[in-house]
Amino acid sequence: MRIFEKYPYSVILVSLLMMWKKGTICVVADAAEVTVKIVPDYPGSSSFVIHCESGDDDLGGHIVVQGSLYSFKFSPNAWGMTLFHCAVEREGKGLSFEMYNENRDLISRCEKICLWKVRPDGVAGFAEHWDNPDLYFPWTR
Repeated sequence: MRIFEKYPYSVILVSLLMMWKKGTICVVADAAEVTVKIVPDYPGSSSFVIHCESGDDDLGGHIVVQGSLYSFKFSPNAWGMTLFHCAVEREGKGLSFEMYNENRDLISRCEKICLWKVRPDGVAGFAEHWDNPDLYFPWTR
């Protein structure tokens, strides 16, 4: 009984490791891959610039022209903390926003695909389909 009193966390850790080795405990794999897409949705032929990054990856800046799209794929981490922050600029206007926040998006919004449109008044987010936006970020600068 003295070992439990003196080293309670060590005993628990050793017990968990032994159960994992025997297959009693399994680790849930990372969630399936998520695709993020953003397209221009405004009249004319102007382009926009987008730069996205997470805590682990800087995806760099990209110019998106009318008729094309920018997309990237990733697997959310097992800890539920995946976050992609993006900055968008178009015709002297700009904004920064969370394009993907695992707490907000993984279960209730976009489990496999996140869709975004750059519009004359800001950026609109769509959950899994292009019907009605469920998020909106107006130009801030």
